[in-house]
Amino acid sequence: MLSEKVKQFAPARLTADIDDLPEPERRALGKLIEASRQLDPVFDRQAYAGNPELREELVADGTPEGRDRLAYFDIMRGPWDRQDHHRPFAIDRPHPPGAGFYPEDLSADELNAWIEQHPGDKEAFESLFTLIRRDQGRLVAVPYSQAYAAWLGPAGALLEEAAALTASESLRRFLRSRAAAFRSDDYYASDKDWMDLDSRVEATIGPYETYEDELLGLKASFESFVTVSDPDASRKLSKYKELLPEMERNLPVPEDVKTARGGESPIQVVDLVFSAGDARKSVQTIAFNLPNDERVRAEKGAKKVLLRNVIETKFELIMRPIAERILDPAQLEHLSSDAFFNETLFHELSHSLGPAFTTASGQRVEVRIALGPTYSALEEAKADVMGAYNVLFMIQRGHFAADFREKLLISYFAGLFRSTRFGVAEAHGKGAALQINRFLEERAARFDPATRRFTVDAEELEAAITRLVRDLCMVQHRGDRQAAGELLARYGEVSAPMQHALGGLEGIPIDIRPIYPLAGE
Repeated sequence: MLSEKVKQFAPARLTADIDDLPEPERRALGKLIEASRQLDPVFDRQAYAGNPELREELVADGTPEGRDRLAYFDIMRGPWDRQDHHRPFAIDRPHPPGAGFYPEDLSADELNAWIEQHPGDKEAFESLFTLIRRDQGRLVAVPYSQAYAAWLGPAGALLEEAAALTASESLRRFLRSRAAAFRSDDYYASDKDWMDLDSRVEATIGPYETYEDELLGLKASFESFVTVSDPDASRKLSKYKELLPEMERNLPVPEDVKTARGGESPIQVVDLVFSAGDARKSVQTIAFNLPNDERVRAEKGAKKVLLRNVIETKFELIMRPIAERILDPAQLEHLSSDAFFNETLFHELSHSLGPAFTTASGQRVEVRIALGPTYSALEEAKADVMGAYNVLFMIQRGHFAADFREKLLISYFAGLFRSTRFGVAEAHGKGAALQINRFLEERAARFDPATRRFTVDAEELEAAITRLVRDLCMVQHRGDRQAAGELLARYGEVSAPMQHALGGLEGIPIDIRPIYPLAGE
């Protein structure tokens, strides 16, 4: 029943204390929310070109079932169930792997053959910021600035209005350069400006993640996070960015695999006050690590943004209840919100570690491009397990107390089940399933079918974490798409023990449906 599926997403109010913000900054915040709203119609079309027309049809159905279908459509941002292998619930056709970025009938083989026959098209076709369309028998690349001008134009104007209001020089510079990028499709300079932001009011707005493109993993989706930062909390975590080179050196891989990147990598603790586009589909993220441009990462690192109010909400509404049902009761004393927060932090830090480039056909290419559609799930698995590996390293270095080890291991393992409930058609869910099944195979955790509970072997899990970090990094280092696909096929599905455990989680939300009071919701 769709009504039951809708109920799996619990309404949650997300806000921030803005009492101490000067009036101009509050007005700038409002402009950023308005600009962000412009990205929703863009993302709807990126997710599926037919979404706008289909939604109009759903709105016209006033029956109870019709209202449920519309509500679930809005949560999923389209007519396919993201939690269930893109199963259709409001349409009679399968989900196109190329989403709205490519012609629905275009195969990866046809596109690659076209590029091979027309090498001059390669750069535009593989750009993060173009759509591929058919035009009189030819394939053509259409820049985002052209395809989405009706919304990017107003969004850019609102960013410039916010820039005129704020007293923050760094925010003003970013908003103006990002507005220019909406017109030019060149995001490099504004990505660097975003890295330099130092403002209570912030926006992360633009085309970033490539999860929607399951055909080639190339095309970026528009999204926005409007946030209010906590400078004191951010400062307390800043020591970890200084330790990133040390974490890289500590990876369990050969020296020639280790990567040098820019060392700035700021860490921000923020409260989320509005999200749009790719950031507001089905499962809501708890943190992010951007930008994805490896040129910017090489120069300046990447910023890790922790959405504190989202993390706290999910731990209490979802994470704790899951752990209470799937873990050996004797191990529940080790469940820790602090460990959950730090695993989230080090997950984001770990996106900046490990291989960034590989060699393909004699050329240096990004790992993302070499691994294609296998990249997202493998990268999320890497960041998860490397996050745990790095917290364990920090415990060894004395940055956490020794008794934090079991809290980390138990909370990390339980947290993987939260992610698998997103569905293994989704990158985070598939990556989490890969980890669970590897750990079960290696006896790092054992499942009791009678109680539907898992018991974690801390010593074995720590060793298994090290082995999995090594294996995933080496697949990325080689750019080995076949090996990545084999790993995901073998481990990235819901196994019998997982199915038994997940079957006992009735009544616990899959995720939240955000409500933003500061945006008038």
